[in-house]
Amino acid sequence: MNDGTPLRMLDAQTGRRERSLRLVSLCGSIKPLFSGTDDYHEHLLAVLRREGVDARPVNVKRWGLSQVGELLRQVARERPDAILMQYPTDAFGAALGPHAFASLQRQAPLVVTLHEFVAANPVRRASLGVLLARAAAVIMTAETERDALLAWFPWLRRRTCVIPIGANFPGREWQPGQPPLVVYFGQIRPEKGLEEYLGCVDVLAPRFPDAKFVIAGSRVPKFAGYHRMIEAEAGKRGIGLAGEMQPDQVSDFLHTATVALLPYPSGASFRRGSLLAAAVCGVPIITLRGAETPAEMVSLLDPGTSRADLIAQAARCLSDSAARDLAHRRSRELGALVSWEAIGDRYVELMSRLVAERLPR
Repeated sequence: MNDGTPLRMLDAQTGRRERSLRLVSLCGSIKPLFSGTDDYHEHLLAVLRREGVDARPVNVKRWGLSQVGELLRQVARERPDAILMQYPTDAFGAALGPHAFASLQRQAPLVVTLHEFVAANPVRRASLGVLLARAAAVIMTAETERDALLAWFPWLRRRTCVIPIGANFPGREWQPGQPPLVVYFGQIRPEKGLEEYLGCVDVLAPRFPDAKFVIAGSRVPKFAGYHRMIEAEAGKRGIGLAGEMQPDQVSDFLHTATVALLPYPSGASFRRGSLLAAAVCGVPIITLRGAETPAEMVSLLDPGTSRADLIAQAARCLSDSAARDLAHRRSRELGALVSWEAIGDRYVELMSRLVAERLPR
């Protein structure tokens, strides 16, 4: 790990004067609404700055093709040593400005953190051939995502690596309250397991009439209709619905939960920010196993493979203090595997190597 000494490098113009590595980052923002990628971006920049990187985010009002010239000018004014782009992001949406920028810019090595490929539609997947064509490096957040990308673009193999995401929320000591609380946490959008959560509640609620069930999640404008449907279904079942919360508020809420029931359809993985948030708060986690679930997560969480498994595991945690405490300890072990400092070190190492390769010898 970096010892706190600022990361220094040769100035590209003089070849003599030393300065911090200057990084331009591109992500955009949809604030005041929550975006998981934007939150990841802010956490990453914070840890990179602690390691001595001069990180400078650049944003434009719109990310369409008409704004590419302005984006190129803004980036050029910063004289970056490296450029880091998050993709896809809620701010970018379906705009092609990031693709055009990646093709046209000549300022510095471009590193793209690709957060999603498996779940992307075929049109977006095909467009990544343009976005990544001139990228010096492509960071994936899971091995399964990297394998899927390389099945489409095998020529990217030597430029890809895997750096898992870290927890975007501060840790807390687990302090479950009374009555017992079974919580779902995450963005309220399709393919996040909300229907499975509702199905589990239909069985668990009659068995544990004193328990509270709450869906805590931010709304996504694109899926406003889906949010209304979940709101209606939650209301029918007496499930609480908690809206937008700041990171500290999320942790303050989660650490009081008895169980985090997170039935992701594609399975638990280190890419699931809501799962990591529960882990760093020590909340017993009930989830599903899928193709993306890594071995460490299988051994710690023992994810189920069906709704019946989810219900059985949740029931044990609600009724058996020993099972609940064991699940808590395993959640803590999982949280300990997530370190933003280690993630920052890997980013710094990668970008320093790319910059050094461009310096005159």
